[in-house]
Amino acid sequence: MLMPDTTFSLPPLTYRGTIATYPYIGSMFTGFDNWELHPGLNASLSASAIFGLGKNSGSGFANSAAVMYAGQLMSKLSFSIGGYSSFLDWGRHQMKDAGLTAMLNYRFDDHWEAAVFAQKSLMEPRLPMQNLWWLGADLGDKIGASVKYNINPHFSLQLSVWDQRNTWNNRW
Repeated sequence: MLMPDTTFSLPPLTYRGTIATYPYIGSMFTGFDNWELHPGLNASLSASAIFGLGKNSGSGFANSAAVMYAGQLMSKLSFSIGGYSSFLDWGRHQMKDAGLTAMLNYRFDDHWEAAVFAQKSLMEPRLPMQNLWWLGADLGDKIGASVKYNINPHFSLQLSVWDQRNTWNNRW
């Protein structure tokens, strides 16, 4: 049996509490791991200071907070709902975002599961620079679905499709 203790399962979120568009590729390049939810109340808080040396470098501060409640509606049907807030101030560049996230996941058996997810930004996020694509990949409104095949507890294949509405202005 793939998961002997529970049938609880949800797709990963980013550490900021947003839907992880590229959950494994993004963590390889940014160094930030995915946020795996457990049943009950989940919280993710982060703060960082940015300092640079040189002619075109800057300094700043970033923080994020996310709270999600996760549970099971039935033995194979898991859900989560919550909110997130992110702020980045890097010299004259700023990025602010806050919104709601919801997910529903159904585990058919030990190998197959399917999920639907939605993210609604409550403000117009503004991306500070165009080359920060790894930040912008998870901003804005998003709705989608995924199908996952768990080969074993440590290896799986997943196909996701989503529609993302990015309403921010990329000027800086």
